[in-house]
Amino acid sequence: MDYFARSELASIKSELRSIIRELESISNGVKNDFEGVGNDKCASCIDSTVRNYRNVLNKLNNMDLNAVTEQFARMHENQG
Repeated sequence: MDYFARSELASIKSELRSIIRELESISNGVKNDFEGVGNDKCASCIDSTVRNYRNVLNKLNNMDLNAVTEQFARMHENQG
């Protein structure tokens, strides 16, 4: 994987971490600020999304960058 692709992947992971932190903050706010108006259900939905994003981030972090072939990279560079 070339430098540009690695840089782009790092940028994606950084943005994903920011989204996760923001969603966690929103979930905590919902849990504390809207007590008794369905806050548990709402916070639970947000927490579920956080878990899904963490799963994606973990997969990106565990991806073997050496296994990404140049052919695969060329096939997908025009799609982004």
